[in-house]
Amino acid sequence: MTTCNCDIDQLLLCNDTDILITGAQKQTDTLTGKSYMAYTIRLGNVETRHRYSEFESLRKALVRLYPTVIVPPIPEKHSLADYAALQTRVKDDMPMVEKRKRMLQSFLVRVAKHPTLGRDHVFHQFLEDGVVWSDVLHSPPLSMLAKNPLQTIVSKEQQQQADLQADRIILSSSLIPIPSPTYVLKSPDERFEESERFTFRIANYMNNNLDKSQRKVIRRLGELANDYAELGAVYNGFSLNESDQLANAIEKIGQAVDASYMETAQMVTSLEGEFAEPIQEHSQFAQIIKQVLRFRHMKHAQVEMIESCLESKKATLENLQNMEQEARRLEEAISRERTIGANAVDIDQLNDPSMTTTHTRRPPTWSDPVRLLQALGYSLQNMIDVDPTATRRNQIGKTKDAMDVLQQALEITRKDLAGASVDLQSELDRFQHEKIKDLRNMLIAYAKVHIQYCKQNLGSWQEARAEIDKISS
Repeated sequence: MTTCNCDIDQLLLCNDTDILITGAQKQTDTLTGKSYMAYTIRLGNVETRHRYSEFESLRKALVRLYPTVIVPPIPEKHSLADYAALQTRVKDDMPMVEKRKRMLQSFLVRVAKHPTLGRDHVFHQFLEDGVVWSDVLHSPPLSMLAKNPLQTIVSKEQQQQADLQADRIILSSSLIPIPSPTYVLKSPDERFEESERFTFRIANYMNNNLDKSQRKVIRRLGELANDYAELGAVYNGFSLNESDQLANAIEKIGQAVDASYMETAQMVTSLEGEFAEPIQEHSQFAQIIKQVLRFRHMKHAQVEMIESCLESKKATLENLQNMEQEARRLEEAISRERTIGANAVDIDQLNDPSMTTTHTRRPPTWSDPVRLLQALGYSLQNMIDVDPTATRRNQIGKTKDAMDVLQQALEITRKDLAGASVDLQSELDRFQHEKIKDLRNMLIAYAKVHIQYCKQNLGSWQEARAEIDKISS
């Protein structure tokens, strides 16, 4: 992918430059007077600040720009009920702020490392100091995007080769059908159908099992840490009631329990940041992949619906052309009958001078009932439509024009679907590689946290045991 070569792009290309969220400060909106948390982002020597809603708008912008890309998640927003009940406490809650800092930093780092998203200039502008973010959201390329992503070209190959503006005009035509989310594909691609089923299973398992269980464990460890804090104080108070070696031993037990409190609290913090939060991220990733696969499903559905519309228009055109041919035959038949009727004069009448000025024309006879019905139908149409021939020919012209648009749209969407499928498969492969790497790091971190916890506790309790051994029996 070509790069914009801006200063931020050059910084991101340097392997030794990291994106960090270094702080969070409460600020006040000058227009509304409401307070919000602004997060300080540092990239090299460039520093800028953004609120949560701007991170959210960045992610939405990237999704609109790249519908087939797995855009990393941001931490979930607190519900209105949370804010109504807790208001300032929630906003000022330091553990929540620290967690959001970590997860927003992870979002920026993942975007920066992505081969497509990391080179996008909209992302670069988000990191650039002095840029008014609201102006970016209302400027090209975002302002030029169609409201419906199905009305634009999404595959990389087609974007490079196609006349995007001309294609957008065709895809925006009212003739082009927009499928509903419930549309069932007639000829689904089994690769992506299986990916969708697998992703659904993973998302369901991570949401209902892994993430849920891990949150429960961390919550209980936090409760255990608080219990240790209380118990340590109890032992320390108990030691004051004794003397000599017994008092020292009880005090040492209290100190070991205090150490258990601190180590458990530290383990909770470490597990939250190094294991639970990555699990939450991957739980969100599973939902994001479902959305990306659903977009490809809609793109495929659009192709099938255009094919159906085109077949329907072909049938309509064939019917109109048959009607036109039949009308011409009827007109010719009626014209012949009139000519025959005018010329078929009785010879006796020609010889009778008194009848020379009086001609009798017999009405046309219809030996074929079908032709009679067709003639009646044609006559009825003449009564209803002032100029049925012109109307029919106008319909034929409009149908041909519609078929031209649909045929062009079909060629565009077929190529775009093929390109989008290649892009999406490449994206799924890239994500699978990243997921394996992430899970490996998560499991290593999980093991290290417990090893550190056990080592520190072991040392504290060994000291307590040594003090207990000094008690004379």
